[in-house]
Amino acid sequence: MQTCWKCGNRLQVIKDRPYHYVECGLDNVYLYGITQYQCTECGEGGPEIPRVGELHLLIGRDIVCQEEQLTGPEIRFFRKELGLKSKEMANFLSVAPETYSKWENSRGNISGVYDMQLRLLYVLNAEDTVGKVLHEGIRFVRSLGRKKAKEKKKIEISANEWLMPFKEPLFGEACI
Repeated sequence: MQTCWKCGNRLQVIKDRPYHYVECGLDNVYLYGITQYQCTECGEGGPEIPRVGELHLLIGRDIVCQEEQLTGPEIRFFRKELGLKSKEMANFLSVAPETYSKWENSRGNISGVYDMQLRLLYVLNAEDTVGKVLHEGIRFVRSLGRKKAKEKKKIEISANEWLMPFKEPLFGEACI
């Protein structure tokens, strides 16, 4: 029997409900097929998320492959996944730290050129974190759009997608 880390009472196991994965820094990511726990007394709870690195690569893939312009939280997600400080990211993109900060904090829109550059920077470097080959060259870039977002689509990911070995490359036909 699992016990609550806060009050010591019994934890209820939940398997049939999607988990709103806000811990990744995005408000539109939902995970399916994972085990969640909730205390029957105090309500404290949380998910059991295995292979977080692979999960974050799938989230990154969905962001890279979207047609809409990157949002501030998505820009921040890429930076954090690459393990960079905001000044380092600004330097990689050859922009002033203040400009980069405005993009990340949703106080200014990222231009199409920098949007594409940031997506490429992520794709070409994210694989180092979990040792996966993510792309089969640059041809997938042609399909990446620069439409302004009207409303963000939900990113819905089933546990089977990141718990099973990836069919390499991760960025390929799914983006085109």
